[in-house]
Amino acid sequence: MTEGDIQAANTARAESRPAVIPPVPAEAAPVAPAEIAGEPAKPSRSRKKARIVGLSLFVILGGAIAWYPLSDHNAPFASGGSVMGNVTQIGPRVAGPVAEVLVTDNSSVKAGDPLFRIDETTFKMDVAQAEAQLDLTSTNISSASAAIPATQAKLSQADVALVTAKDAVERTRQMYDRGLVTDAQKTQAEGNFQTAELNVAAAKAELDRVTTSAGALDDTNPNYRAALAGVEKARFALASTTVVAPTDGHVSNLLLTQGQFVAAGSPVMTFISGDRGSVLVDFRENQLVNVQAGDKAVVVFEAAPGKQFDATVDSIAWGISSGRTSTNGLAQSSTDTRWFPPARKIPVRVSIDDPASLPPNVRIGSEAAALILPDEGGIVPVIARIMLGFSSVMSGFN
Repeated sequence: MTEGDIQAANTARAESRPAVIPPVPAEAAPVAPAEIAGEPAKPSRSRKKARIVGLSLFVILGGAIAWYPLSDHNAPFASGGSVMGNVTQIGPRVAGPVAEVLVTDNSSVKAGDPLFRIDETTFKMDVAQAEAQLDLTSTNISSASAAIPATQAKLSQADVALVTAKDAVERTRQMYDRGLVTDAQKTQAEGNFQTAELNVAAAKAELDRVTTSAGALDDTNPNYRAALAGVEKARFALASTTVVAPTDGHVSNLLLTQGQFVAAGSPVMTFISGDRGSVLVDFRENQLVNVQAGDKAVVVFEAAPGKQFDATVDSIAWGISSGRTSTNGLAQSSTDTRWFPPARKIPVRVSIDDPASLPPNVRIGSEAAALILPDEGGIVPVIARIMLGFSSVMSGFN
């Protein structure tokens, strides 16, 4: 290739390259006065939001930490309580076969309603026998009263005979000393005197017996009282064959069928009193610093979500089992090594002010929670009551 060809090729290559335009210097951006003076730039919006969120969390956390001691002392709250009631085991006073069961399990009854009856046959016989014994006693008393005059007359005759026999024996002894009577006559006179003494003693004993048996047909006569008590006892046993409800309430755990023989005092059913007006709730010891009987309270039930019931603190238990004693009398050592052991709980009985307002589904043993208001003034009880109402409403969604 000639020198001319090489130059032509270089020229063509140079023409094929794009033209390079030199950069034009841009105008300088305007500088803010603050930056010129050396002042720091304002924080961005994201940094402001972060600060607000952090401050809010700090306030919420601080409020939560402060709320617990404030609420424990000014508005103590505890859940896990139970509705209390009088539960009684019902059994008959007398033994016998069951003639009739008049209630069903879990039925409601009124005070005095019959629950079941025991066969009355033998008890009616006992009443008839006791009444017959009373009649016999009354007859004996009347007969003894009529016999008193005759017995007194016998005693009078015996007294006269004794006086006569005494005079006779004295004369006979005098005559015997003078030799006017024989030994046999003296012995006979003395025998007559002894017989007269025995007759007087017998007449007095008979009069005492008749007098004791006799008397008025009233409570002053012990024989009549004994017979009358026998009748009353037999009639009471007969009446006890019908077992009735002691109060308004409900029958539960009925274990009784017709024809079943039941012993006296043996439980055959459980009776739950209709009184549901008290709740037993366990509070921590440190929650009861300001609580005393008579303080106002508010109770909510799992069975009645969203409803609050006014109540009053009835009593606070004086003691609980610490588990430090055993049957052999030796103290037991505690094996708990925690620095902060859980607080012990004390049962508190709270009475509902208006038990009739409780819905029927609030039963004995139903779960309850209580808020005690030692001092109803201030913001803490108000907030606590609002929180209680909210939790009660939310319990309906469990």
